[in-house]
Amino acid sequence: MTGAEALVAQLEELGVEVVFGIPGVHNLAIFDALRRTAIRTIVVRHEQTAGYAADGYARATGKLGVCVTTTGPGAANAAAAMGEARASRSPVLHISTQVESRILEGKTGHFSLHESPRQAELMAAVCNWSARVSRPEAIASMVARGAQEAFAGRRGPAFVEIPHDFLAAPVAKASRAVPASRRVPKPRANEIARGAKTLNASKSPVVWAGGGVISAGASEELVAVAELLDAPIVTTFSGKGAIPRDHPLALALPPHQPEVTKLIAGSDALLAVGTDFDAMNTQGWRLRLPRPRVVINVTSEDLRRNYAADVAIESDARAALAVLRDALETKKRNGARRVTQVRTAALKSLRASREFRKPLAFVERLRETIPNDAMVVADMAIPGYWAAAYFPAAGPRTFAYPLGWGTLGFALPAAVGAAAAGRSTVVIAGDAGFLFAPGELATAVQEQLDLAIIVVNDRGYGMLRFDEDERFDERFDVDLETPDFVALAKSFGAKARKTTEAAVGKDLAWAIKQKGPALLELDAEWAPPLTTSPRWPLKGKPEARP
Repeated sequence: MTGAEALVAQLEELGVEVVFGIPGVHNLAIFDALRRTAIRTIVVRHEQTAGYAADGYARATGKLGVCVTTTGPGAANAAAAMGEARASRSPVLHISTQVESRILEGKTGHFSLHESPRQAELMAAVCNWSARVSRPEAIASMVARGAQEAFAGRRGPAFVEIPHDFLAAPVAKASRAVPASRRVPKPRANEIARGAKTLNASKSPVVWAGGGVISAGASEELVAVAELLDAPIVTTFSGKGAIPRDHPLALALPPHQPEVTKLIAGSDALLAVGTDFDAMNTQGWRLRLPRPRVVINVTSEDLRRNYAADVAIESDARAALAVLRDALETKKRNGARRVTQVRTAALKSLRASREFRKPLAFVERLRETIPNDAMVVADMAIPGYWAAAYFPAAGPRTFAYPLGWGTLGFALPAAVGAAAAGRSTVVIAGDAGFLFAPGELATAVQEQLDLAIIVVNDRGYGMLRFDEDERFDERFDVDLETPDFVALAKSFGAKARKTTEAAVGKDLAWAIKQKGPALLELDAEWAPPLTTSPRWPLKGKPEARP
């Protein structure tokens, strides 16, 4: 077989079902090989969106997301998407081409078309792992290695570049490889015993659940442990859905909400699972986390990142929680009552606020309308901030948000990836972020992807308006001309209609029922929630981290 056929055969060996990308003069052989397999090829309208789509697919399924770009500008265009996947721990494999191998012999290159001699170094800055294939026979094994690296430890993107002349070179069929399984550290008995002793002695513990719970498939074990502890569960942005939203121990509120902050600070022990206590979830490390702290993480350096751990359990979340569950005593600690009190007080406060009641009502209408099995993808925009903070995700892999790197324009292309996995998907975007990649409406129409898209149009960069009001004497460079989004969507062949804040629930139900993409345009200008850094309630206070 050819090198391109060996590559695609390796993707089949890995169980890859969908590939996102754009053909280019150097990678056409890959797309030729793909069309003769059962792998679905989705051609997007920009290489960056290919990366976001692969990321969205990975978040929706837990499987490897794959994107294919061409040499130089094609690979570089995907760099922002790889940075987001790295920060959000999404297992993505980015395969790109390189100029022909003979041109790579010199250090400075020869200035051929798309030449980028240090392309692998560029991608190393935004990926967990980056490598170049050195000979045609190594294509399959390097692709397998890339897939392995994407799932290793702190998951994230891997990059493989292939000189394009290797794609036509003859390769032995036996060159395919299966990634070797990586050893996941087993929880040590002494660490589990110390953790159980610490938690059993507590009177009012709280559980902090991060994205590691989702990636490990540990939601059932997390709930079982929380029930034994009778402890409220706080979830991070990446941990949304780790506990069913209607569970009596699910706070379904962000740690930034003052009532939740008070609950956390007033607890006498913390169990943290699959988290690195990043700045955005802890208000710049100002959040006072109780001690003692029992921390579970599969990556050793994340066990004590940002906040100290009194008991550090290095292991996969599912394995550690399963063993910890058997070592815990059942105790009544009024966890459900604490949750009810906090939720009641927080929602009362939000609904009483003139600037918060409308966006909160928007989120509540989403909650009433969106089916439990649908995927919600929010962008870095004020409506996305509100959804990420207050929309109670129904379960694991039902909500995606780019607050790893914070990349604007993520939502629509990532939703293309989620919908390609067969998920009914809802997009929540602002007008500015949506205009980063409106061409993906064409992809959604062409592929008949079930996308319900809400574009909240405030005619500009709403978050930056707030920033300017806070920091400067007047506004500048934040007001934008926006198109008629309904007409724009219809021009691509999508269904679309205008909606209002009062009618958005009814119109969203209509959009979800449509076959293929349907767009709603909502004119609204809202204040950002407390989860955005300029509004952190603890802003101005000293950092609490040791």
